[in-house]
Amino acid sequence: MYSLPANDSTLFSAFDHAMMSQALRLAKLGQYTVAPNPLVGCVITLDGQIIGQGQHQQAGSAHAEVHALAKVDELVQKGELQRAQLAYACAYVTLEPCSHTGRTGPCADALIKAGIGQVIIAMQDPFEQVAGRGIAKLEAAGVKVKVGLLEAEARVINRHFLSIVERQRPFVTAKLATSLDGKIALANGVSQWITLAPARQDVQRHRAQHACILTGSQTVIHDDPQLNVRLADAPPDLIQTLALNPVAQFSQPLRAIIDSHNVLDEKYQIIGKATPSSPTHVFNATNTQLSANGKCDLHDVMTQLAQRQISSVWVEAGAGLVGALLTAQLVDELIIYQAPMLLGDAAKDAIHLPTLTAMTQRIELDITDTRMIGRDIKHTCNVIYPKG
Repeated sequence: MYSLPANDSTLFSAFDHAMMSQALRLAKLGQYTVAPNPLVGCVITLDGQIIGQGQHQQAGSAHAEVHALAKVDELVQKGELQRAQLAYACAYVTLEPCSHTGRTGPCADALIKAGIGQVIIAMQDPFEQVAGRGIAKLEAAGVKVKVGLLEAEARVINRHFLSIVERQRPFVTAKLATSLDGKIALANGVSQWITLAPARQDVQRHRAQHACILTGSQTVIHDDPQLNVRLADAPPDLIQTLALNPVAQFSQPLRAIIDSHNVLDEKYQIIGKATPSSPTHVFNATNTQLSANGKCDLHDVMTQLAQRQISSVWVEAGAGLVGALLTAQLVDELIIYQAPMLLGDAAKDAIHLPTLTAMTQRIELDITDTRMIGRDIKHTCNVIYPKG
């Protein structure tokens, strides 16, 4: 396999970077519909021009390479392109083309059959049924292959998929909506609303990007939430993105509840109004391992979700569950919406964490993005846990 350093600009041209960037943009169009599959985009060029492009749109449907090759075939059928010219064409793919037959055929075979002369790949697919076999198959057929262009960017967009494959657990993002002094509700429990409509609309986008929305029994008791994706309240770009995936159908995320003491019943709408198209699963003492404190073992929860092919979890919960997930080192990303208000000492804290006795025990946040959402501040943070 010809593996290249992702940051070596001498090995890839500016045109190569531009085409892989376009492939990554295409890949992200599938962010609401492809799970548990990876996001993949493909751009095919000839003589400096794009002759075909496409993205994976939904699990079980045609992969990105097939959509791109279909556009190329249209040009051949119209007589605007000769099949023999494809020996000089280059396909830019954000993830190694598959080499196995699953619900669709091998994309490596499709590229070979089409006669594509060169393939540039952002990253090798770590999935055990691929894992370099697609690259090997292409090279054995005489296709020139390069790997590593914009690999870091490709890993970021596929962090959900990679978490399942490499760590055997979902990627977990916890959401907080707080005042500037870190409070999520008044002392009497009133929390509606700390953030304004634009921030709440942005939350619909994140819910739609995840395969599961996780909460705790206390949140259900206090708020009786639906915790679904309300497309009527979603930002316009979400609806526009779904429209660009004509073969895809949006599915509601699984709603999961931690109910260690079996206190919930069907009077709460998240349980009583659950349907096959808007499902709910309750983790409790009868179906989940318990920790020493008598509560559901959160690692077992994540293992069970992974077994259901849940690659990503969006957490909307109270201070106790968010703190427990952080203490268990299960939260990968925090998204914090901060409203320009102060709620005072008696208000409820956003996170409950155990008392630290040394600064080396602290949890650090790598803030990767900060932006205004209406009047509220949104921080996106990678979570960095203490070592040892």
